[in-house]
Parts: sequence; C-alpha cells; structure tokens
Amino acid sequence: PAHAPFDKILITAAAPEIPSPLLQQLKKGGHLVIPLGHGNTQQMIRLTKTAEQDFRKEVFDDFSFVPMLKGLA
Repeated sequence: PAHAPFDKILITAAAPEIPSPLLQQLKKGGHLVIPLGHGNTQQMIRLTKTAEQDFRKEVFDDFSFVPMLKGLA
C-alpha cells in the first residue's frame, strides 16, 4: 500500500474471492489480473478500474493455480 496506486496488479495464486485491499490500491484505468475460484480449477479474471468504486470485469478460460494463503493480500 505504501507505493499505491498501481497501474497493474498480477496475482499468481488462486484466490476464493478478490481481496478488497488490492482493489483499493489500483489507480483509475489500472488492471488487476487474478485466478479466482475454489478447488482445482479457477477462472482468470481481469478487472479494470473505471471509477473509484467501479470495475469492468472480463472472464477468461479455466486454469489451475496453487491457493493463496490467508493474510497475504
């Protein structure tokens, strides 16, 4: 957070939900890419921040990533 806001944030571990602190650290027009979901398969999600609390969501294919550990977002 000390270096936010960021143009891009790339997560390389599967998350069951999108960590809200990461969304807050994006600048307007910034992108967050994250494998989202439970179990062995996740969907790759790209969020683009369009306004302070608004995001455009794009969903891509299914992937398999290791799970994100709690407390690391």
